Amino acid sequence: MTAHRWVIGRGLLGSAITRTRETEPFRADIPWHEPDAAARALRDALGTFLSETDGPADIYWCAGRGVTSTPVHELDAEVAVFASFLGALEKMPAEQRERVGVFLASSVGGAYAGSVNPPFTESTPAIPLSAYGTAKLQMESLLYEATGRGRWRALVGRITNLYGPGQTPGKGQGLISAVVRSFVTEQPVSIFVPLDTLRDYIYEDDCAEMIAAGMQRLRGEEAGTTVTKIISGTNAVSISAILAEHTRLRRRRSPIILGGTGGAGQARDLRVRSEVWPDLSRYARTTLSEGLDAVFRNQLAAWSIRQ
Repeated sequence: MTAHRWVIGRGLLGSAITRTRETEPFRADIPWHEPDAAARALRDALGTFLSETDGPADIYWCAGRGVTSTPVHELDAEVAVFASFLGALEKMPAEQRERVGVFLASSVGGAYAGSVNPPFTESTPAIPLSAYGTAKLQMESLLYEATGRGRWRALVGRITNLYGPGQTPGKGQGLISAVVRSFVTEQPVSIFVPLDTLRDYIYEDDCAEMIAAGMQRLRGEEAGTTVTKIISGTNAVSISAILAEHTRLRRRRSPIILGGTGGAGQARDLRVRSEVWPDLSRYARTTLSEGLDAVFRNQLAAWSIRQ
């Protein structure tokens, strides 16, 4: 049976998950700039979503603007809003809770920044090196505990470096988008980490398809179960390799400024290998070349409109 959907957060990932089906998911206006008001709006919307639907109901938590450099108080507010939402879900009648599946977008970079001996798997001890990583793990823990008590089902997706045309420039992340933007605008971009830094990149639509497939499989798990899965493109590449491939495609270099050896709270080698539902890796179809070209065409079109 096809599940009803509520996609919370309509950034790069939330928008891609919305596109995995032709039918529009449930929508609710959430005042994210006011955490207390956001928590109230989410509680109200949850009641509406569950009362207006029957059968399986999937909730995708893709909200949050936190990155490695986000101040602790902002991250604490995001965690508190999520905790409030889980509390509201626990108070729903049992017959409504048991048909719910919850997806939480978490972070490979946040979880494994201090871990050793890559490639990292779901069984690798998570060691965060930043407040961002700590916040993500707090949210994972909150979900595990609430799911066990509330008897719904949950999927934690530890996602590698997500990229695509939908990347928000103002969020302060997205190496691929930044490199392409510097080429289109001819404005230099600074890179503050070593060029041999290894990351696994996954294209937005591939990531969304993998998550949607995971949520469908989740419905076969026992109530109260939480599954943690690494969502990756399955092929780590260095920053230098990305720059080289972009140069090959465009036949001209982006104006890059090397800013030294920064990157506090980030690991140099973040290779991963998923041991949980590894067959879902078949959804990682987009090559780096195809992804770079899609980002370029999108940014070129947007830049042309602004000129």
